[in-house]
Amino acid sequence: MKTTLEHLLPKIGIALDRVTIIAHQGKSDLERSIPRKLRAWRAPGARFLILRDNDRGDCRQRKAHLSELVASAGRAGESKVRIVCQELEAWFLADISALIAAGYVVAGKSPGFTKGLPDDVSHPVQVMQKLKPGYGKISGATAIAPHLDPDNTRSASFRNTVQAIRALTAL
Repeated sequence: MKTTLEHLLPKIGIALDRVTIIAHQGKSDLERSIPRKLRAWRAPGARFLILRDNDRGDCRQRKAHLSELVASAGRAGESKVRIVCQELEAWFLADISALIAAGYVVAGKSPGFTKGLPDDVSHPVQVMQKLKPGYGKISGATAIAPHLDPDNTRSASFRNTVQAIRALTAL
């Protein structure tokens, strides 16, 4: 996610020197650290975006749990929680032009996964691995994220995350 955000934020008009992206070592690390890090953050005017893959869980429960952690740190007013359905790679699957530009899909050839909504694909990473054997999360994000269109609406979780980022920067 960090790599993707590093490419996406400037496209939304946010300079990377204005943000701090904190990567975590998995979901447990993220959830353990939210209250502690948010309470300790002292920069005036700070805003927080918490992103987590859904991984085939109940997205409403996940969001409610993370929102409770944010509230317990006293940061609900300047924070947004967004759940990526199901995995970040669904955002990539939603943007065929980005996949073409990154060499994952051949222009004019059906990639075979375009039926339905990308957020409904239960294992987007597996689809990416079929598109490009040896697909890796960081190498994939490095190749694809520079081509993502922040105004692409095929993935509701991508659209909602972009809207949250824009809302946080407008506060």
